[in-house]
Amino acid sequence: MSDLTLSFDHVSFTYRGDWLQKIHALTDVTLAVPRGASFGYLGANGAGKSTSIKLLVGLLQGHRGGISLFGAPLGDPRQRQRLGYLPEQPYFYDNLRVGEYLAYLGRLSGLEGPALAAGCDRVARLLDLGELLGRKLRSFSKGMRQRFGLAQAMVHQPDLLILDEPFSGLDPLWRARFKEVMDLERRRGATLFFSSHILSDVEDLCDHYAVIDHGTVLEQGRLAELLGQAPLRLTARGPRVEGAADGDDGAWTLTFPEQDRERVLASLPAGAAILRLERQRIALEDYFVARIKAFHGAGRKLAEGAGVER
Repeated sequence: MSDLTLSFDHVSFTYRGDWLQKIHALTDVTLAVPRGASFGYLGANGAGKSTSIKLLVGLLQGHRGGISLFGAPLGDPRQRQRLGYLPEQPYFYDNLRVGEYLAYLGRLSGLEGPALAAGCDRVARLLDLGELLGRKLRSFSKGMRQRFGLAQAMVHQPDLLILDEPFSGLDPLWRARFKEVMDLERRRGATLFFSSHILSDVEDLCDHYAVIDHGTVLEQGRLAELLGQAPLRLTARGPRVEGAADGDDGAWTLTFPEQDRERVLASLPAGAAILRLERQRIALEDYFVARIKAFHGAGRKLAEGAGVER
């Protein structure tokens, strides 16, 4: 059994835009999503997240490179029964009632009989749809549609849950509830792969990440390793080391990278009393913005025009 649930191997995708102009939506994208991971696919609007996902679920074709699901090349229809998918802009048949529609989609995913009834009941309870099963979808708000969208993606307990901007249109209460439900799915054994530009959600849910911009994956890896790159801050009293800054109550502070830990501690002068040694927090949002700007040199012309030193 493969250790990867899905992978992209040097995938590129080009289509014709206005006036037959070539649009390079993806350029040499390589991704590896471990089995059982919660993988955050980060990028601004138009970065290539949805294009990647549509290729993965078979809604787009004509890519170059290889895409694998569950250790096998993309293309076997049986792979789709192991997927759950919530598009960024889902389309539902508004004239159908929630209960009948959910059951219909469950049957399309291979459920029948008691398994179908149990699956529908499970997601209805998780997403508070029980009292809404008799209503038609045309009466649903944006947030309620998202709840139904997640329910239909989960009804057959897929091995891989693919969610494109799943928190769109949700109020704070339901954002928190979605996170709880997604965590339950992962504990059940599912792999989560979701795109987002709301980075606090990725920090809360993910252990792996990738950053894509203008169709190019800039980096990927374990989120803990990224956050572990944050510098250390030493707070102490007494004789200070070179480069230290004044702190509170006569203390001083020194910030330095992890690799300098042993050197800094060994060089403390006699009589220096350590009060705290703590890791500073990397804000994923700040890191993401800085990473994108560094890749494109974004903001350089604006700063130069305003006479601002960068």
